Amino acid sequence: MTQTKKQHLGSWGEEQAALFLIRQGYKIEERNYKCSKGEIDIVAYKKEGIFKKKTLSFIEVKTRRGENGSAERAVGKKKLEHIFFSAKQYCIEYGIDIDRTPIQFEQISIYISNHTDSVKLVKYIIPI
Repeated sequence: MTQTKKQHLGSWGEEQAALFLIRQGYKIEERNYKCSKGEIDIVAYKKEGIFKKKTLSFIEVKTRRGENGSAERAVGKKKLEHIFFSAKQYCIEYGIDIDRTPIQFEQISIYISNHTDSVKLVKYIIPI
């Protein structure tokens, strides 16, 4: 099945995000984890997250042409609910003890300049 332009851009962005995370010391566990209520783009462990020890990260990736901040605004309350539900399902499926495992949620926004095709990545932790 062929991808639409939007899907192609999203797949490209997820690949760029995964490469960026690997360079930052993350170990990718899974990409495009799906469950009944949603999907998580990247599941990865970081050697030392916000808890100062090995941390399980659930990462949402948004890719946009232009640099207007729309990627950050694309993750609203409903999307966050789906991400949290999917993360819980992932932990259940893989036997991860959520009470003992440091977990953080992150977003990577990728912006491609309309004028120069330069790429800018913005990574931040989603507060829960």
